[in-house]
Amino acid sequence: MSRLGDDEWRAHAELIGRVAIAWNRCAHQLFRVFRHLTGLPPDIAGEIFLSHRSDQGQRYMLKRLVAVVEVGEKPRAALLKHLKGLETISSRRNLAAHTIFGFQTIDPETSTWSPKVVPALPPELNRKLERDFVAQFERAERDLQAVYWDLEEWLDHSPYPPRLWGTPMLLGEPPPFVAPDPTIGETWPTPSI
Repeated sequence: MSRLGDDEWRAHAELIGRVAIAWNRCAHQLFRVFRHLTGLPPDIAGEIFLSHRSDQGQRYMLKRLVAVVEVGEKPRAALLKHLKGLETISSRRNLAAHTIFGFQTIDPETSTWSPKVVPALPPELNRKLERDFVAQFERAERDLQAVYWDLEEWLDHSPYPPRLWGTPMLLGEPPPFVAPDPTIGETWPTPSI
């Protein structure tokens, strides 16, 4: 049995979820860009990239990285443009993720029955939130999807920077086998039974 407001809350949760997933997809693309620029294996790249606890810190690290690797001027400029796009969208994503919402049943302007999810704080306390926050969040999702595909295009068409150890391994390619060197490291005594 549905309760008052259940449908409205579900629709609101879906909207916030779509924005969050679009943001997370872009974060994954940024991790892929980091690996593209560094050539590091996923576990090492993950430790370094995720050591920055904020998305902003990760974007800053990528800006610094693309400034020093040899990737070409056109790919460098394109990546900086995509990072700037995420900076612009981040405030709308933050509004979607962190705004406190409540529920009203009567429209205060018309005194008519109008059940809907509304911001819990008055507009003067949250000036960045637009009156039509649904349209604002839908734009954020669309813009994030566009950045996702722009980053995918960048990854598909940007050269790997030169590395001391060559180009990174492709997905699905097994790592080269290196036999352990018996002359290196400690030897362990064989346990007696």
